[in-house]
Amino acid sequence: MIDFQNTENWNLYRKEKLSGNVTGIWNNATFLGASSYPIFPYHYLTSDFSSFEKNIYEKPTKIIYHLSGYGASFVESLVSFVGESSERYAYTLTKKTLEKNIVKLSYFELKKKFANDLVVPLKYININYPSDSLEHNVNENDRISWVRMNSLIELGKFVWMPLQLVQMFDDESFNYEKRYANTAVSTGTASQETIIKAINSAIVEYLQIDSFNLWWFNGIKGKTVSNSIDFISEKCFGGSISFENFKNNFQIKFTDISFDKSIFVIVCEIFAKDSHGNLPKYTVGVQGGLSKNNCIYRSFMEALTVLEYSMNLCWIHPDKYLSAKNKNNIDNLDDNVLMYALKGKPKLNHVTKYFHVNKINSTYDLISSLSNFSKYAGFLNITPVEFEYLNLNIARVIIPELLPVALPTFPPQRHPRFKQFGGIINRVAHPLA
Repeated sequence: MIDFQNTENWNLYRKEKLSGNVTGIWNNATFLGASSYPIFPYHYLTSDFSSFEKNIYEKPTKIIYHLSGYGASFVESLVSFVGESSERYAYTLTKKTLEKNIVKLSYFELKKKFANDLVVPLKYININYPSDSLEHNVNENDRISWVRMNSLIELGKFVWMPLQLVQMFDDESFNYEKRYANTAVSTGTASQETIIKAINSAIVEYLQIDSFNLWWFNGIKGKTVSNSIDFISEKCFGGSISFENFKNNFQIKFTDISFDKSIFVIVCEIFAKDSHGNLPKYTVGVQGGLSKNNCIYRSFMEALTVLEYSMNLCWIHPDKYLSAKNKNNIDNLDDNVLMYALKGKPKLNHVTKYFHVNKINSTYDLISSLSNFSKYAGFLNITPVEFEYLNLNIARVIIPELLPVALPTFPPQRHPRFKQFGGIINRVAHPLA
């Protein structure tokens, strides 16, 4: 059997096969980033997708992808770039790839027609609007679109998921039905060498975002991670002079926000020390996984890449950069990042809660641990045929009992998960990109 290793040459081959202005998923040009002073040298890649949306949507549609790959080495950034690109592409394509799995029925009709399947209850659907909003809240007789997914909890069974929780909102797909969700994002979508690895990565992403929501909106206090800066400096960047200079200009803080998870979830915050306001004041990264040190490293690299984005946008789009400071209702994942780069972290309220959860040691235990949170978690293999023979497998996971990434000032205020921990106490936009 031929065994393909995830090497630089293999990923350059995959990148070449998927590139092209007309038939590729990217434009031919790829930008290899150069770090802005005082950020130390590291590797990141980005590119513009080709306008493949025109082959999916009948009406002109502009989608922001936040596409990047980053790491301490070029190979790491390349692997990350190829994986994230395939994930974003496959997610956008779900408008077409999920069509055969979709029905339009009321909750009552669906429960009756598919009595042996699981159906997501209305309490996980009516989470975004006030309870008296008849225009947006779904009752058991309202016909909406549902997509059939494979259950992650009762293997071998199906679970019917509200389509607006799975797919980006557009008027073509959801014409003549109530809009009960703002828009789904790609949280819970992952690209890996195998579909099992992709499912596990998507689950981890859901768990880490749920923890972040509880930390930010519910104000649950995390635990400061000690000695993390020394680990980043010595193990990842060799204690370089440029990294020491970076630390002179920025404060780096790591917090364990694992809470009730059987994995580690670490959030990294980067604060500018510059008293003159010439550097981005606040950026954030969050990562989950089995290894605490890996979570520290990946959350730092994510926050660092967002910091680099904030450093450059003031030159590329100065009007957008400056206008973000006074935004109140933020319905995208750009203006919130820029607002905090300009204003710094807001004052948040905190509550202390105590958790004692045993950590799992294997990804094989991850799916079984989901039963602690969920009955209705589901997954689909959404790998496009374009990725055949390239070892790119993409999974879409939805865990309706957990909190997804929301538009910054529109968290799902009625979600049972928020209520479980005392409700939202910090009604300020989240900082995630």
